[in-house]
Amino acid sequence: ALFAFGFQTALYVVFDRHSRLIRALARFLFWGFLALWSAIALTGLQQLWPSDTFLVFGGAWGAHYYQQLALHLGTSGLLLLLLGTVIIVSILCSDRVLKAVQHPPIKAPELRLRRPSLWERWTRKPVEAGAEPEEAAGSAAEEHTERLADELYEEELPYTPTMEQAHEASLRAEAEHDSYSPYRTPEPVFSAEPTADLDPSQGMIVEQAPADDLVEEELPERASLAPGIQLAHYQKPSIDLLRDYEQSATGIDMDEIEHNKQRIIDTLASFKMPVTPCKATVGPTVTLYEVIPDSGIKVSRIKAMDDDIAMGLKSEGVRIIAPMPGQGTIGIEVPNSNPQTVSMRSILASRKYREQQERMELPVGIGKTITNEPFIFDLVKMPHLLIAGATGQGKSVGLNALITSLLYSKRPEELKFVMVDPKMLEFSIYEEIEHQFLAKLPDSDKAIITDMSRVVATLNSLCVEMDNRYRKLQTAGRAVRNIKEYNEQVRSGELSRLDGHELMPYIVLIVDEFADLMMTVGKEVEQPIARLAQKARAAGIHMVIATQRPSTDVITGLIKANFPARIAFKVFSMVDSRTVLDSPGANQLIGRGDMLFYQGKDMIRVQCAFMDTPETELIVEHIASQESLGYAYELPEYVPEGGDGAKDKGFSPQEKDSLFDEVALLVVQMQVGSTSYIQRKFNIGYNRAGRLMDQLEGAGIVGPQEGSKPREVYIKDQASLQQLLDRM
Repeated sequence: ALFAFGFQTALYVVFDRHSRLIRALARFLFWGFLALWSAIALTGLQQLWPSDTFLVFGGAWGAHYYQQLALHLGTSGLLLLLLGTVIIVSILCSDRVLKAVQHPPIKAPELRLRRPSLWERWTRKPVEAGAEPEEAAGSAAEEHTERLADELYEEELPYTPTMEQAHEASLRAEAEHDSYSPYRTPEPVFSAEPTADLDPSQGMIVEQAPADDLVEEELPERASLAPGIQLAHYQKPSIDLLRDYEQSATGIDMDEIEHNKQRIIDTLASFKMPVTPCKATVGPTVTLYEVIPDSGIKVSRIKAMDDDIAMGLKSEGVRIIAPMPGQGTIGIEVPNSNPQTVSMRSILASRKYREQQERMELPVGIGKTITNEPFIFDLVKMPHLLIAGATGQGKSVGLNALITSLLYSKRPEELKFVMVDPKMLEFSIYEEIEHQFLAKLPDSDKAIITDMSRVVATLNSLCVEMDNRYRKLQTAGRAVRNIKEYNEQVRSGELSRLDGHELMPYIVLIVDEFADLMMTVGKEVEQPIARLAQKARAAGIHMVIATQRPSTDVITGLIKANFPARIAFKVFSMVDSRTVLDSPGANQLIGRGDMLFYQGKDMIRVQCAFMDTPETELIVEHIASQESLGYAYELPEYVPEGGDGAKDKGFSPQEKDSLFDEVALLVVQMQVGSTSYIQRKFNIGYNRAGRLMDQLEGAGIVGPQEGSKPREVYIKDQASLQQLLDRM
C-alpha cells in the first residue's frame, strides 16, 4: 500500500494531476488500498472477539495477510501499522487533513446559554396586555429563549457567536499562534500618500496615478560649451511645438476595479488557489492588482495562470509578476477599458525630466510607467539599445520619441545622428536638419542612408572614427578616460583648440529595420556592429537597432551579448519574446505603444509616448531655421583592405578570391565594371566586392575608378579572358 501511494505521488509530480488517466489510476489505487485495509482490519476484529459463526469477515485473503503480518509484527505492531497507513493515506488524499495537521484549527470561544435559576423563574414577570408590540415581541422572544433553556436542563446548548465576536476571537488566537506558525503572511507595501479610497470588504487600497508635475518654463540653456563656440545663437525647440494628448483626468472607475478584482479572486479560487487582494494601482493604460496568496500556495502555480485570468476577465494583455520585487506580493497587470494617450509634451515638460537632463549625458524620455511617472534613461549608460516589435505595434513611434527627446536636450555641437532607413520614408523627414544634427560619409549625396550597399562602409567608417577618437583621448593625457571627461576639459580650457582639441560630439547610430539589412548585406554587418558595441562606449558612439522580425537569424547571439538594454513592443509568439527579452512577456502586451524595458534586471512596463507626424515636422522646421555650419558632420573615409595597394603591389594569383574567375567572366560578358553590380549578382558584401574589383584591376581586366562611373573593361571577349586566366 505504501509503495502504491508513493507511486501515485510520483505520478502527481511528474505528470499533470488533472489528467483523466492519472485520476482513474489514483481512484483504482485508493479503492484497492481501502479493500485490503478493511479486510485485514475486519479479520483482526474477528480474532479479538471470536464468535461461533462460520463466516470470515475479512475473507480468505484478509485472513492470510493478517496471519503473515501478525507473525512478523505481532498484534501491537499490526495495530500501529493499520493506524499509520490510514493516517498517511488520509493526508495524501485530502488537503483538509494536511492543513489540519500543519495548522490545528483555532477554536473560537463558544457562548453558551445559562440555565435560569429557580428564583429567576419564579420572579419572571408575565407580558402585560397593554404592552407595545415591539416590547411584546421582545418579551415573547425572551420567554421562548428561557423555555428552551429549561428544556435543555440536562446539557448546555452551544451557541454560535456573531461574525464580529468570532473575528475578534480569531485575531486573538492568531496573535498567540503566530509565534510558532511556519508561515507568516507578508504585509502589503502601501505608498506613503495613498490617493484613493479603501475597500473595507477586502482591505484593498485603490490608488490612482498622480497627476503630471509639469514645468511650464522653457528648458534652460547650458553655459558656454567651449571657448570659440560656433553656434552661439542656436535655440532649442520650444515645448509649445508639442501637442497635449492627455485626456481630462477622470475619476477611478470603481465598478471596473471591483469587477476585475472579484474575477481574479474567483478564477484563482476555482483552481484551489485562494488569494487576498491588498492594492490596486491605476495607471494610464494598465491597472496593477497586487494579491497575497494563502499559506501553502506555490507562486509558480499562480504565475502560470495568466491565460486563465485573461479568459476570466475577457481581456488581452494580462501579465503576472510573481513575486513583486521587494514587496512580498504578486502583481497582476490588467489593461484598462478606457486607456489614455501619453503625450510627448507631458514627458519633456515634466519636472523629473528637467531634473535628470543636467545629470544625464543623453537623456531619453520615451513614455510613462504604470504609476504615471515619466520613464527616463541615459543612453550613455545603456550603452546600446535593441528595439523589437511586430508591425504596427509602435516601434517607429518609439524611435521618433527617442530622437525627439535627444533633439530637445542636446545642441548640434553635442550630438550627431547616423540614420539608416531601409524603408526610405521613415527618417526622410529629418533630411532638413542635415547641417545641424546629421553625419555622413564624404562621398555620400544624402545623409540618410537608404542604399544598403553603403551600410557596411558606414559602419566601418564609424569604426575608424572610434579609433581616431581613442587616439585623441590618449593624447589628451591620463586624466581623460572617456568622452565626458574630454569634453569637460575642453569646456574648462585645459585642452586648447590650438593643440587640435575641440568639442567631441556624441554619435548615435539608428537603424530602423535591421532584418532587411541582414537579408541584403549578410553577415558582413555583424563584425563592425560587434566591434562598435564592445568598444565605442568610451568614444561616445552609441547604437539603436530596431527590427520587426526578432528571430535568431536576425538577432544573433553575438548581437544580443553586446546589447544589454532592450525594448520589446508586442510580438505574436513567445519564441520571439524569449529571443528579445530572454523570457516571455512581450507576447502578452496589448499593442499601441505598450512595451517592456529590460536591462538585465527586472522588466518595466511602459506606455510609449505618442509622436504625430505634424509635431515632428514643426520640430524639424524649427531646427532647420536655426544657424548651422553649412555642412554635415563628415565621417572618415573607409578604405577596404587592399583597396589602395592593389595597383602598386601588383596582382598575386595566389591571393585571388574564390569567386575571381566567375566575376571576371560576368564582367567581360556584360562589359560592366561596377562594384555594386558584382555585389547584387553574387549576393556578397561591399568589402568583398571592392576587393574583387581591385583584383580585377590588378590583373588588367578593368581600369581604374573614375568617380561614380563604372570602370572601363579592357578585355572585350571571353577568349582573351580565358588566355589571361590560363597564364595565372
